[in-house]
Amino acid sequence: MIRKLLVGGAFAGLLTLGAGMTLRTANAQDPAGKQEQQATKTISGKVATIGNGGHSFSLEVSGENKNKMDFVVDKNTQVNGQVREGTAVTVQYQAMASGQNLAVSITAQA
Repeated sequence: MIRKLLVGGAFAGLLTLGAGMTLRTANAQDPAGKQEQQATKTISGKVATIGNGGHSFSLEVSGENKNKMDFVVDKNTQVNGQVREGTAVTVQYQAMASGQNLAVSITAQA
């Protein structure tokens, strides 16, 4: 009888410890309880300049307001087609907290 009580108590303790560790792990990964996802925007235009060894570029935006936008490129940026200065492209990007625009994908227009 005592053996069953001790084994049962130890098992209950392990279950409680395991549940506590699972909750702590979930909270450590996402302390707010929700995952924040950056909004992705799309813009089209012509590549005006490519700089920083291909890690940034300026885009001459199509439309009435002929302004330029600057973008940074990282290892996760997807490039579809040949992109050079003067190439018409569509860029999907995210505004970063630093104020820079991160190019998520760049697609050359045919």
